[in-house]
Amino acid sequence: MAKPILTQIIERARTYVANRSQWTRYTLALTRNNRDCEPTDAKAVRFCAYGALVRAGFDLIGDIHQARQLAGQAAMRMTGRASQEEAYETIYTLNDGTPKSSREAVLRLFDASLARA
Repeated sequence: MAKPILTQIIERARTYVANRSQWTRYTLALTRNNRDCEPTDAKAVRFCAYGALVRAGFDLIGDIHQARQLAGQAAMRMTGRASQEEAYETIYTLNDGTPKSSREAVLRLFDASLARA
């Protein structure tokens, strides 16, 4: 049986942030030259946790609007928040702390969500 789309997005997004060289803070996505870009941009190579959700949705669906909607839904599932905005803020706050502890906290959030799937 195929995995639900939100599970696939969370798994794929986790692979982005699990690789230290593909994770970033303070912005959704960066190019190889460390320039801000949209997570759906073909030049994006580094992602914050939420940007990784958007990119993962885009990788699977290919539509920017749907990718953002699915990322918001995945974030709500991960955080237990009632709205996409609250979920985004929770993830962004968690992502933007001190580098080592933030990335570890982000990975724990992804792992806990996947364990409940």
